[in-house]
Amino acid sequence: MSRVDNSVDRAFRSFLTPDLLILDDLGLHRLTAQQSADLYERILNRHRSSSFIITSNRAIEEWLSLLDDPILGNSALDRLANASYQIVIEGTSYRERLSPHRALLNNEGG
Repeated sequence: MSRVDNSVDRAFRSFLTPDLLILDDLGLHRLTAQQSADLYERILNRHRSSSFIITSNRAIEEWLSLLDDPILGNSALDRLANASYQIVIEGTSYRERLSPHRALLNNEGG
């Protein structure tokens, strides 16, 4: 939307301010050339000055194929990996455990 009303610079500057930027569900879809460039710029501008938390259902090895330009992708991933920690959570989805349907099924069974 910010590209339509010419406020993209202001919108992107707002991503530089927080000490922590959370990108949730990275990689649900392959990024377009514009999205790849935008993500690269955010990573480049925040590198070594602020923190990211990135969640994804994809393995980190798959992230490169999600970006439109492999050179930008390699550069972005290198910056992210430079001082990062990877936490892999395995098992069933927490959403399944929170589902009201699951509670109903458990009550019927026992």
